[in-house]
Amino acid sequence: MVYSFDNFEFKEDIKVKVGFFHLSSCSGCQIAFLDMFDELADVLDTVEIAYSNLLTNNKEIPKINVAFVEGTFSIGFKPHIRLLKEIYQKADMIVAVGGCAAFGGIRRLNTGAQAPQPSHQASIPITEIAFLRNKIKYVIPGCPPNPNLLYKFLLALLEINEDFLRPFEFMVFSTFACGYDILTEVVNKGLCTGCGTCVSACPTRALEFSKRTQRPQFNRLFCVSCGSCLAACPQSFKPYPQPVYG
Repeated sequence: MVYSFDNFEFKEDIKVKVGFFHLSSCSGCQIAFLDMFDELADVLDTVEIAYSNLLTNNKEIPKINVAFVEGTFSIGFKPHIRLLKEIYQKADMIVAVGGCAAFGGIRRLNTGAQAPQPSHQASIPITEIAFLRNKIKYVIPGCPPNPNLLYKFLLALLEINEDFLRPFEFMVFSTFACGYDILTEVVNKGLCTGCGTCVSACPTRALEFSKRTQRPQFNRLFCVSCGSCLAACPQSFKPYPQPVYG
């Protein structure tokens, strides 16, 4: 049996080859993969870790089905340029892992991409690199992503569970994801149910639950733009009626 996405397919009796790649970041996302080691052992019959600077001794990148990439791209840094070009050539599909690769994360905040120099960017997420866009299929948010989420994502990918994967695909087209998105896309549009899931998902406590309003409150000074809150919110990907004017 052959399972397929738009430009990616694998056969049931052949292992899916995956690679883990590191750009500018703390390596926390790869460590999160290691934290699900026991669960990862359960899928090694169907998954082959073909490349990882932490898990393998490979010096060259082989042909792989899925490339998991963490970290931001350092503009003008030639090793990053060479690595991303090779990933593009060798991988059938790219998954941006963590807030840095997906939205810029804390790397974007600590390199001058905020006031008073908003035009200066030394690091950008891989989702903003034009030649990679047709290969980046999914985004896994978090700083770092929860190991359980990574495991469930991997299972859904192997099973082609499109219902589970759809939110991760949707986030590829987001250029930013932070507490402001919870306010503008959920709370201000009347979709918030006051469940507090976004607050519990935030790794930096940038979101707090207000007992007075029964809604989340956002402190932008603590936000690292990892996207955890938007991904965790059960209302964030639900369609809502558009206003009709005229």
